[in-house]
Amino acid sequence: METKNKSMSSGNRLLEDNSWRGARLRAILKFLYIPFVAVCVLCYIGAKFAGCLQNESITDMDTLRRLYYLSIADVILMLGALVVCTVMIGVFLDYWISWVYHAIKNLRCLTKTFFSPVAAVVCSVLPGLIFFSGAFILWDIAWRQQKLLDKLGIQYKPVSKRDLVILFVFVILSCIVFDNTKAVLTWPGCFAACATFIGIMVSYLRVLRPCVEQGNMLYQLQQEIINHTKG
Repeated sequence: METKNKSMSSGNRLLEDNSWRGARLRAILKFLYIPFVAVCVLCYIGAKFAGCLQNESITDMDTLRRLYYLSIADVILMLGALVVCTVMIGVFLDYWISWVYHAIKNLRCLTKTFFSPVAAVVCSVLPGLIFFSGAFILWDIAWRQQKLLDKLGIQYKPVSKRDLVILFVFVILSCIVFDNTKAVLTWPGCFAACATFIGIMVSYLRVLRPCVEQGNMLYQLQQEIINHTKG
């Protein structure tokens, strides 16, 4: 155990407190589905307005005026959806990148990881790979943290294999659902997109929570060892 304590408290292997970043990320994930649902609804209504504009024929001034207002409403809805979507993605990536960078950086002080902190950040912002890379990064972090805690003989709440499988299933479903843009703009497609996204967020939360807690335990253990050594 002394060897493990020396490894945890080595002067050049000090871990950073990442607990507040993990708490912040978990908090934003709990509410992220709300703006996403808003985006889907705005896009659906905007698509309906666009359909009305295409199918309507101009016969008099009243019709022209109605089409004019519909076109303005359609532009406002689409711009609103774009703004909400951009802010939502920006906030999520900011919180996710901040946590995952420091989580892997801490882990690299104690063991090897599949991703470097920079590689994890790059994979997290690649279009089309955000969900897949995020799920794989979480799996790698959980697996390596649990191996460390097992070696130290510390009890912890493990990441459920079932939750990981469910997360990957929803990630695959998201690729199928979101790939068909025209279908998403229909009411059944809009509902499927919302349900899939909520499923991903819930699954991410169920996997993320123990990952954050395990990382906090490693940090707290090192602090206890350092304080004990100083005392």
